[in-house]
Amino acid sequence: MKKNKLIIILSVFLFLVIICTFILYHEQKVPILGYHSFYKYKGELRDKNDEFINDINEFEKQMKYLKKHNYKTLTLDEFYCWKKGKCKVPRNSVLITIDDGNLSNYMYAFDVLKKYDFNAVVFFVGSQAENGVEKGSIYDCMSLKLIEKAKKEYPNIEFMPHSYNMHAKPVTDYSLDEIKNDLKNIKRIGDFKYYAYPFGVYDDRMIKELKNNNYKMAFGFGPRKDYRKARRVDDDYKVPRLNISSKVSYLKFKLRLLNFF
Repeated sequence: MKKNKLIIILSVFLFLVIICTFILYHEQKVPILGYHSFYKYKGELRDKNDEFINDINEFEKQMKYLKKHNYKTLTLDEFYCWKKGKCKVPRNSVLITIDDGNLSNYMYAFDVLKKYDFNAVVFFVGSQAENGVEKGSIYDCMSLKLIEKAKKEYPNIEFMPHSYNMHAKPVTDYSLDEIKNDLKNIKRIGDFKYYAYPFGVYDDRMIKELKNNNYKMAFGFGPRKDYRKARRVDDDYKVPRLNISSKVSYLKFKLRLLNFF
């Protein structure tokens, strides 16, 4: 009798696990990977504990994993089309993003992405690009001239704004006029439809101004409460990303891709 009762309990438990797993997996989610800068030689680092500068060899190891497991790297338009329910993408799809527009992206990361035929987007700071360089250290920023050159050399890489000059503090510390002027200055550089918030911070004022300037979508950044994969039901102006810092081990990288959330 006790044995039969135990079998029933285990059967019910297993059934519930299967149902929950199906529900979690049935809703397709896309991991949006967030990177910043890269280094090749340890001597390039000013601070060896800077979690936002990734070893390029580790980055390539991660890209190799994506390639081996047939991940499709989406463009922003492909991701947006999927998010709006107008397009289908493979279950193993991913969006690769790189913030700030550091010169190290051009020095190291772009060749890796090209090697694996991967798409990616760089969210750059407009004012820093206007004062950027074509040659320098990993801490320098790409110039607008170099960005234009990169577009031709690496057509798989997109470039979108990370503000014009609001990367010194969170957007919540700027006035409404400063936000409006910043978006106005971005227009001098180009006509953009996608945006990444500096530090992943946003508020209702910022979202309203993005809408007023015809931006279709904007991205936050983990870790915070939205530290998870993106879903179709997410607000178009609060799209979450997964922070892939130098503190993320190869095992954690794989787990973040496989995680239901």
